[in-house]
Amino acid sequence: MDYDALRLFLHLSRTLHFLRTSRACHVSPSALSRGIQRLERETGWPLFERDRRSVRLTPEGTRFAAHARETLERWDALERDLRGRRETLSGTIVLFASVTACQTFLPELLSAFRQRHPDIHIQLETGYAADALERLAEGHVDASVAAIPQRVPRALVARVLLHTPLVFAAPRAACEVERLCHRRPIPWAELPLVLPSSGQARQSADRWFRSRRIRPQVYGEIAGSEAILALVSLGCGVGIVPRIVLEESPLSSKVRVLDADDGQAALGEFRVGVCAQRKKLASPLVRALWESFSRFPTDGPRA
Repeated sequence: MDYDALRLFLHLSRTLHFLRTSRACHVSPSALSRGIQRLERETGWPLFERDRRSVRLTPEGTRFAAHARETLERWDALERDLRGRRETLSGTIVLFASVTACQTFLPELLSAFRQRHPDIHIQLETGYAADALERLAEGHVDASVAAIPQRVPRALVARVLLHTPLVFAAPRAACEVERLCHRRPIPWAELPLVLPSSGQARQSADRWFRSRRIRPQVYGEIAGSEAILALVSLGCGVGIVPRIVLEESPLSSKVRVLDADDGQAALGEFRVGVCAQRKKLASPLVRALWESFSRFPTDGPRA
């Protein structure tokens, strides 16, 4: 089996974009296409569904991706042994994190890991925090920095790194929403709300309104906290985001924390941590990353 072809295949399975993979892996688009076609001939199955607008893994492609990852992990381990470098780890580890995590606490966490394991290449992928556990469960990444639910699936292991409260974000600019936010008591039933579409933050928001028997007027349900803040800054409504996202956002000068009548603590905390598949801890690279993060204080900083 051509290990370079497997690496190209795995990169493409994550990006689902031929041009992006060809540029990142320094191969021509035609060479990438030929390599994928060769793998498809060898397996006897189409690995990707392609049209002019999108690229998707076939069911056989998803199974082959798991095989490719395991094959490369075994090859990396064998290569280290053959070179007599058992004490020095090398290879690539794929980590998923939100943009906010990348801009705040993640560099500090990864700094110690990089110093201890300089030969491990970190491939960092970013996206919506709500997608982190799904990307992990599907095997597209080795570890995710994500919101940690109260009940972690048995197939995963998780470690909380920091706590940050969920807050209401209101616009600073003069507008109808800003005017409503200054009324006391706050007329929640009249306020347009920009809510997280899913995940821990949405569950907390639903509990908060349900406990007060408020039927929220939903302006929009948005996947990303930064997108929520963008709509809030435009005066579209009041949003719910983790405080660390609001404070680190480029829009922080255009939004403010709205102090709810009965205190912000009622919204609850947002627990952020690192997750990995339990079986992946058998990989020396994933285990090294996990042990590096485990040196971080258990309770983590409160942001």
